[in-house]
Amino acid sequence: MAFAALGLLTGLYAGLAKLGFLGDVNVNIPGGLHGPLMINAFLGTLIGLERAAALEKRWTLTGPLLTAVSVIFMLFVDLQYGSWLFTAGSFFVTLTLLHICFIQPKIYHYIMAVGGASLFIGNLLFSMGAPVFEIVIWWMGFPVLTIFGERLELNRIMRPPKKAQWAFVAFIFIWILGTALMHINGVHGWHLVMVSTLATAIWLIKYDIARKTIKSVQWTKYSAWCLLSGYGWLILTGIFGLIYGLPAAGPVYDAMLHMVFVGFVFSMIFAHASVIIPSLSGKIIPWSRYFYLPLVLLHGSLIIRITGDFLGFYSIRSIGSWINVLAILMFLGGVLVGILRNRSR
Repeated sequence: MAFAALGLLTGLYAGLAKLGFLGDVNVNIPGGLHGPLMINAFLGTLIGLERAAALEKRWTLTGPLLTAVSVIFMLFVDLQYGSWLFTAGSFFVTLTLLHICFIQPKIYHYIMAVGGASLFIGNLLFSMGAPVFEIVIWWMGFPVLTIFGERLELNRIMRPPKKAQWAFVAFIFIWILGTALMHINGVHGWHLVMVSTLATAIWLIKYDIARKTIKSVQWTKYSAWCLLSGYGWLILTGIFGLIYGLPAAGPVYDAMLHMVFVGFVFSMIFAHASVIIPSLSGKIIPWSRYFYLPLVLLHGSLIIRITGDFLGFYSIRSIGSWINVLAILMFLGGVLVGILRNRSR
């Protein structure tokens, strides 16, 4: 978990460096490491560790261990060695997810396993020299498909109709098909992924238990707000993605990726932190209304950021980027303070 936190912090630093900030700071973390660190060092380690903790088998720790160690290689030894360690780590994370499928062959477990395979394929292509804009869709598939699988599993209590469940599976298949097609025809492949994104988000808003739990209290209500707002960002991603496509670089590229990785993925992290962190550390996070502050800042700053992207105002985009980072750090700070206070009591 400490290495996952290191991956997050260095990834955020690299993101600011990529935007041209922190040039006077004597810490050499290139901006190009932003994506690999956030996807692998942070999300790969955290999700892999969560799956391994659920199984309680030592070999399943190999994946998160390799992605954790790769942070050191990526930052201080050699970028190529670090990328291959990412690849090896994601391979073992995928094996762990496939092992879960073997133990309990359910469709939601297979969806999570496809997410792990998506990370492995993306890392393999990255290690072989493919540019990030060509393989970022594979990296995107890891957190997105993992979360889709988890939400399908947790929403069994809502008992969606069989036709609706099969529709969800069809949307995932369209995502996978579109991701593969992007290497042949980038425009058509991206459009398929966006259609899948839009349809899946609408499905989740209709059938997710968050529609019920938003009337609850404390962490349960907070998680529901995080989930539904995250689905809202997926809908916007699908709409803007169909209109603008996915360029190789530039402001629109920045907006499309961060609508998913910040608007959706970090909303899901905020939503599940009160469950994931205690399951891994044994430390309870006491509820506080303070956590609404970083959530509002996260979404508000992302609106500022993508407004700057689409209107071509770099200064507005910069303000949104800084507040993005601030919101994430404020959430982490709230978690740490809550745990320490709870421990002292």
